[in-house]
Amino acid sequence: MVSIVYAHDGANEYDRFFLDFLTKKNVVYLLTFYRKPRFVSPKTIVVRMPKIAYAPTDELEGFFMYVFFPLRVILFKLFCRLLKPNAVLGCMATKYGFYAAVAGVKPLVLIVWGSDVLLAPKRLFFMRFMAMFALRRADAVIVDSKVQENAAVELGCAKEKILRFPWFDPADVRVIHSREDIREKLGWSRNPIIISLRKHEPVYCVECLVDSIPKVVSKVPESRFLILEEGRLTERLKRRTKELGMEQYVRFVGKVPQWTVASYLNASDVYVSTSLSDGTSANLLEAMALKVPVVVTNIEGNREWIRNDWNGLLVPARDPSSLANKVVLLIKDKDLRRKVEENELKTIEQKVDWSENSEAFVNVILKLSQRKTSQSLAEGKKGKVKEEVAA
Repeated sequence: MVSIVYAHDGANEYDRFFLDFLTKKNVVYLLTFYRKPRFVSPKTIVVRMPKIAYAPTDELEGFFMYVFFPLRVILFKLFCRLLKPNAVLGCMATKYGFYAAVAGVKPLVLIVWGSDVLLAPKRLFFMRFMAMFALRRADAVIVDSKVQENAAVELGCAKEKILRFPWFDPADVRVIHSREDIREKLGWSRNPIIISLRKHEPVYCVECLVDSIPKVVSKVPESRFLILEEGRLTERLKRRTKELGMEQYVRFVGKVPQWTVASYLNASDVYVSTSLSDGTSANLLEAMALKVPVVVTNIEGNREWIRNDWNGLLVPARDPSSLANKVVLLIKDKDLRRKVEENELKTIEQKVDWSENSEAFVNVILKLSQRKTSQSLAEGKKGKVKEEVAA
């Protein structure tokens, strides 16, 4: 058992995924500047920073995380000294990972989140500096995809300290409500259901799905669209749906408890992701594990998992017409759908082994914490020898 500081907002499903796993055999502190962490396992010890250091609203967090970073670094270093962890896990190279790197805490395991190496460094020079600094100072770097690994290396990270594995455990995919119950509840018992699970943010381009609906409906009038999640663009998506006259075909469900997502997926006939940038999407893997045929954008992160016309369909980004054609094809072509379903499950069985991946993850933490202990003992002995010589 080791003592671990896990530094992040606790506002993402992946936080709970990691915390659930890490707290099984370790003492884990969630060190956060976020005012209301939600995705936290029961055994996690939540340590919130002083109120002066965190934003009063989500909208102001972007301002606080960069403008107030010197204060946050000071507090981060102070709290790590008080907690005395064996290892620090800093999430996001442009946020907690950067704070930890500047604070000089060791050993530091940087968990790359995706946008912090794929998008942020391209937007602002300062974000590029943050990512590069954190990646180079970290003792180990965790990524979930080849595209993230390549981006990290391009930003100066040594390849030998990167550990890559999908953040997904097929055993966590549990269908709580039957397919029939969900479809009956929606009033779509006999309709083909197309589902989207991505947040309503620009990078996920859910508007592309909305714009594809008229063409799908023109060819498969009985089709229905289930749009989960929410975000800054939710109202805009609803307005666009109304402008297109597609309200009767669409249901905006909003954010649902994570444990119900598998049930909604299982009740659907096609999973769609219109993302413009991604690492390994847990939603995609969950759909594949449930044998729900997928239509996803032809980006590098998706190509790591999907072979076109074999275990899913790839479409150009920002192309509603191509998206509609592929969705219609999957609905109408039973043989293709059956082939995709069978090969999706094969892909998950062949490429995802959480027991092996989690063991490698733990070994990295243990190895670094043992190295820290050995160094501390060596320094202690060295100091004692100096005292004896001086005496």
